[in-house]
Amino acid sequence: MEQEPKKDNSEEDLKELEELEELKKVIKKIEKLQKEKQEQPRQRLIAIEFGGVFHHNRYINLVFNFILNFTFAFFVIELFNFANYKDIIYVAALMLVYSVFEELYKTYILMRQFPLVLKSFGTIFFFGYLLIFYILDQYVFVRTFNFVNGTLLAFFVLIFTLTRYLFSQLLRNYFRSRNMG
Repeated sequence: MEQEPKKDNSEEDLKELEELEELKKVIKKIEKLQKEKQEQPRQRLIAIEFGGVFHHNRYINLVFNFILNFTFAFFVIELFNFANYKDIIYVAALMLVYSVFEELYKTYILMRQFPLVLKSFGTIFFFGYLLIFYILDQYVFVRTFNFVNGTLLAFFVLIFTLTRYLFSQLLRNYFRSRNMG
């Protein structure tokens, strides 16, 4: 009778050893997969502010950019009191005109001056946006929309551009992770 329990114990021990061997194999496979994953170079993109392309259809992209531009511009203007305006419709009109000029400017710069974009790390866009807002403020929306002064105009463009860029990156990353997983 003493040998039977030993036989059961030895069978149990063999089963446990087999299970341990299987677990070791699984762990090795997992480690191998992790090493392969780490060895694969991550595709890094140069993060230069291209202004964002959210849709391949140019008109849908323009509408989406207008909505985003209007939302962020209005938020920044109201939060920091960078500008005075008669009515919210003038802010919307300003942002619509800005969105069209921005799209034209981005297309021109990316098609004709791409090396300049790379050399300037995208700051060429900031100065272009600054110029667009300055022209719209001083020559188009003269009586209906005015930045308080030139310094606040520069700070507005800086804050506006950064918040819009950060939001667009978060939005893209969200959609990429949602589509990948």
